[in-house]
Amino acid sequence: MQRVTLKDKAFLVGYHTQEWRETKVLEKPISCDASNAWLGIGYYFWSEIEFAHYWGQDFKKHRTGCYDIYSAYLDIANCINAVFDEEGYFFFRKKVEIAILHFLNNGQDVSLKKVHRFLAENVWQKMGVTGIIYDDIPTNPRIKNRVYSEIPDLYYKKRIQIVIFDLGNIFKFSIVLEEQT
Repeated sequence: MQRVTLKDKAFLVGYHTQEWRETKVLEKPISCDASNAWLGIGYYFWSEIEFAHYWGQDFKKHRTGCYDIYSAYLDIANCINAVFDEEGYFFFRKKVEIAILHFLNNGQDVSLKKVHRFLAENVWQKMGVTGIIYDDIPTNPRIKNRVYSEIPDLYYKKRIQIVIFDLGNIFKFSIVLEEQT
């Protein structure tokens, strides 16, 4: 993960993939609010450009045939690091399990959307959590000949995804690669 310092503050460099738009380059990332967004509503980034490319190849080029990759400096000071920090991982896991129990104890169905909405409204905001760093397991690629690891079942490269909940924690957003096919 690449880090940079700007005015004595450390930032993580993240890569944001979007479908290519003929008319303009984005000035800010687009928030994902899909019901299956796995870390909830927010601005999604990859820690490595390699996985930003894969995301574009797999998902974002269906309408236009192309995608763009942007970079940004991410303020992760108040993000839960569920990848490299043991405390962060168990904290995240515990909060997800509490949300699941909330729905089960109230006789409700559990869904990804419900869990993340519950966490956003009842946990993250109240605790000052501004995002989550999460290991997106690299399985089931849509492009079947893509090799994530030369050793089957040993995915030694983590596919790290970062969601930032507030645009105010994203800086220096700019295009890196335009119109990739």
